[in-house]
Amino acid sequence: MVVFDLTREQVAIQKSVREFAKNEVKTIAMERDQMADHENIFPVEALKKSFEIGLHDLVIPQKYGGQGIDGLTACLVWEELAAADAGFCLAFQASFLACEMIDQQGTEAQKEVFYNALTSEGGGLAALAATEPGVGPGQAFLDDQYTLGTTLEPDGEDYILNGTKVFCTNGGSPLTKWYSVAAMKPGGVGMTEIIPCLVWAGTEGLSVPMSENKMGQRLSKTAQVYFDNVRIPKENVMEPFDLANLLNKTIKINSFVLMGALCVGMARSAYEEAFDYAQKRMIHGEPAIQQQLIAAKIADMYWNIEAVRAYVWMAARDVEHNSDRMPNLKLAMGAKVLGSDLVNRVTDEALQIHGGYGYSKGTLVEKLYRDAKITQIYEVPNELLKVISANMMAMGM
Repeated sequence: MVVFDLTREQVAIQKSVREFAKNEVKTIAMERDQMADHENIFPVEALKKSFEIGLHDLVIPQKYGGQGIDGLTACLVWEELAAADAGFCLAFQASFLACEMIDQQGTEAQKEVFYNALTSEGGGLAALAATEPGVGPGQAFLDDQYTLGTTLEPDGEDYILNGTKVFCTNGGSPLTKWYSVAAMKPGGVGMTEIIPCLVWAGTEGLSVPMSENKMGQRLSKTAQVYFDNVRIPKENVMEPFDLANLLNKTIKINSFVLMGALCVGMARSAYEEAFDYAQKRMIHGEPAIQQQLIAAKIADMYWNIEAVRAYVWMAARDVEHNSDRMPNLKLAMGAKVLGSDLVNRVTDEALQIHGGYGYSKGTLVEKLYRDAKITQIYEVPNELLKVISANMMAMGM
């Protein structure tokens, strides 16, 4: 039986992050979300403050200068940050994804150098550049003819990187220290031909001309990244992609599980807003929550949030305690799918309860409604994750 009794340390971390998120993130989120100049929405100063309390190196193992927290504690942190603003939390999610790539495919020397760049000199973020205009990373699990337009070609003692990446979160931010880039051997086909490499921000030939102007999660910075004959030293080239490396992870956390926690945080925020409004809004002389249909919506929100949170925590435990086996990736993927479906249902119901006020710009539920949709799309679309999971089941995985 899985027991979710939080330790005193976990409760203290949860409380500390909740206070920070309430005072430093939620207070700026709405105003920044409404900014017309999307290039300057990215909350640099708030993120720097988060570095001061150690949020940037929580998941990096202690041997590389980080705090090395466990998966469940990371879920607590992600939920609290996302409850204040999902875009703010996404900066840490994207940085984790880049670290996850090094953790799976990188050498000890690469971990030492690149993790240290995030933990030293005041801290920083990383970015994963994987998606291309016509190719999403999740397709590699289904298509044995999978190929990328971004190539990594030997050139003497170095390599030359060329290509274009899209939807790169943290791409071009002033806090981004380096990029983990998925590239391929020229003419390569299939997952095993993917050769990740590490590129320092500011490297000649790397350019980020503009950010995406997104519908939601606007506090995150998402951009196209171009690599034009970027010279990569061989010591910054990782091993070709290998699923077996999942068994040798030093970071015992999964990105899909963290995404599930992010979604639970957003859903919780929408539920709290709807619950508060339903107690204040009067209908025929009674609080709206006394109306059976509205009461039922509120109850459903609460139960579903609690259920999905429990699932996410269970998935976090599974990833962490897998020293002798492959982690259950189906379970981890389910955390992302269930979490993102949850937050879309809850924000929809929260807006419905608010009526016309919820549909008006400048209200939290309207913002949450916009923020929610992308969770079913990014970090591999839900439909694709379902197919991948079903294929794993068919293969006995």
